[in-house]
Amino acid sequence: MRKKARDLFRLEKLCFVYYTPMKTKSKPRVPGSKRREAGEGLQSVQTAFRLLDELSNARGAVGLTEIARLLGEQKPRVYRHLSTLKGLGVVLQEGRSGGYRLGGKLFSLGEAALEQFDLRFVAAPYLTRLRDQTQQTALLSVPGNGEPLVLSCVEYLDRLAITSRPGNRPPPHCSSQGRVALAFCDETARKRVLGRKLTAFTAFSLTGRQQIEARLALIRERFYEDALDEVRLGINALSAPVFRDNDEFVGIVGIVGTSAQIGTPPPRPLVLKLQQIAGALSAELNCRIYYDRGLVK
Repeated sequence: MRKKARDLFRLEKLCFVYYTPMKTKSKPRVPGSKRREAGEGLQSVQTAFRLLDELSNARGAVGLTEIARLLGEQKPRVYRHLSTLKGLGVVLQEGRSGGYRLGGKLFSLGEAALEQFDLRFVAAPYLTRLRDQTQQTALLSVPGNGEPLVLSCVEYLDRLAITSRPGNRPPPHCSSQGRVALAFCDETARKRVLGRKLTAFTAFSLTGRQQIEARLALIRERFYEDALDEVRLGINALSAPVFRDNDEFVGIVGIVGTSAQIGTPPPRPLVLKLQQIAGALSAELNCRIYYDRGLVK
């Protein structure tokens, strides 16, 4: 389990110093070199983000050899990226083990992103409405490279509540939130997630890549998913995607309860209530994709 929510969201601001570099004498360019440099620069940025993504999924510091293996890159190339990120404060290296982990500067960047677009604040009344209408615990997650991160949980307290703490990461392949995140992420992230070893948490967990790909195609068509008994026996979760302007996928809303309360296939009235909330929240974010597709009225 990841750090507690108070650790994830208690963030300290860092200052950034901007400077103007001194002009130097430019070297004559070889025809076509600008195009090659642009391509190499883009590839370096992609590698850096893949590196950060692997560190974010780790449960502790990771060594250079393991990072290179995960990325499928040569150790010298990975070391250069790590050295650059370390110098920027984005990555830290432990003195005793020599392993690498995420640095504090990422927290300040995350805080800035949350301040500019705080989905938790916008979604709060919709989660409360979803909880009251379904009488189930309501969840809000955000996708990150094909994997969900729980942001908010509004429990239904009239009985024993099933919950998921903010900061938790449901498994991407065998949870309803995870498969929704995979269904609407980019192809590179999807291939990366499905290319890893997929753990079976129960005998009912989906771990076959072809089977999962078929479910993802179905999710993109119907805009919801459930995952009965896949993470924990006797528990089901029903989830739907949230979009903002330009049909950008930004979140996942869902409910979690017992298998007796949320069966599979889930009851149609329950699906409609969830999609109405997801559609209304998306509409507030300037996206009417649920209405345009006729999923809700």
